[in-house]
Amino acid sequence: MPLTEMTEILAAKSPRRKGSSGLKITLKPFERIEIGGLTLVNGWTESSTFSIEGIAPVLRQANTILEDRADTALRQVYLRLQKLYLRRDGATIESYLEAAERLLAEMPVAAQAVDKAGKAIAEDRLYAALKVYRDLLDETDPSWSADESEPAPIKQGTREVQPSVEFVRDRRRYRAGQSRSHAG
Repeated sequence: MPLTEMTEILAAKSPRRKGSSGLKITLKPFERIEIGGLTLVNGWTESSTFSIEGIAPVLRQANTILEDRADTALRQVYLRLQKLYLRRDGATIESYLEAAERLLAEMPVAAQAVDKAGKAIAEDRLYAALKVYRDLLDETDPSWSADESEPAPIKQGTREVQPSVEFVRDRRRYRAGQSRSHAG
């Protein structure tokens, strides 16, 4: 399906709402998960389980790509589609289509993946389209996603800071790495 036909189909579609039940997810220490327009970071030094209720798109850290890592045409396509899926501000189907055209010009062997993803997008299955590109990225670029073992940096304005862990247990504050006898 040509990319211009996809634009017309997507413009005619109205948003669908599907019934959903809660999602229970366990995050490793400092692991991040993208939920719609939000980013949830487990700031605890142990794995934590979260219950997510409502209708929102969800992506784990291992399936996301950060903007500063989107330095190839394929990564740019994935990033644009990821933003569309997560309903981020500024995400448009036009920017995805432009990136997909650049990808086809740079990497003609990706035509089958672009076509398959285009069909999924036309059916309003953005996660399936992400999976198509994720499989292509796994085949051609194994180091594409954020490393699960590295802590997720937290952006504060224009600077990034490593997360600082402070938790409350039994009404006492503790800092990560501090023993209980030194806590105040």
